[in-house]
Amino acid sequence: MQTLYEIRAALRRLTVQQRLTVETWLQELDSIPVADNQVREALPEYGAPDPSCMTLEEYLEFEGTGPLRHEFINGVLFAMSGPSVLHQEIVANLMHAISHHIKRPCRVFPSGLKLVIRRNSKKISYLPDVLVDCRPDTRDRLYVRNPKLIVEILSPSTQRIDRREKLENYRLIDSVEEYVIVAQDEKHVMVYPRAECWKPREYDALDAAVEFRSIGLAMPMSELYDCAPGAIE
Repeated sequence: MQTLYEIRAALRRLTVQQRLTVETWLQELDSIPVADNQVREALPEYGAPDPSCMTLEEYLEFEGTGPLRHEFINGVLFAMSGPSVLHQEIVANLMHAISHHIKRPCRVFPSGLKLVIRRNSKKISYLPDVLVDCRPDTRDRLYVRNPKLIVEILSPSTQRIDRREKLENYRLIDSVEEYVIVAQDEKHVMVYPRAECWKPREYDALDAAVEFRSIGLAMPMSELYDCAPGAIE
């Protein structure tokens, strides 16, 4: 049986595509029940970074060809686990309200569509939970790059990234007018507007209406958090 050192050395010799295939195998093995005397920790939504380096163009062609989703930060891939039911309920509520409000050329897109940021030395591709894009002339077949509104739904393992890293990087996109962070373990929304120097507006009252001023929509908190009974405090 090979030692962990030998396995690690063998992995270093693999190509990027081969390493991603191994990652898929490991995800499949993780679904096999463990023995009663073993404890398995939950997988974080942001996994460990792949030690290899991939170009943005390689990532754009690769992403979506396998069962796993990844975000791309300057050559490094970060694996993401599937969203919770509550997360998807909030996304569905947002999609319904926004899609019935905006008109062409604007379009609302759910989780899974890549948002590419190329600014200075940064080359990044995120998978926002919801975004509104009003620039069809700048859309690519694989991604968008000039959204007007971006929404992220918080989870315990990604909230630091959403609150700091993504807030910083989304501000680099000149077309972005608002960045919105929605909690899923409590009724709380933060809207960061460019027009107000990114000073956040906070909403936490169920009878309040969240203002998405970038698209002229006021959405009642009760509709945003219209989820399974008892799912949110």
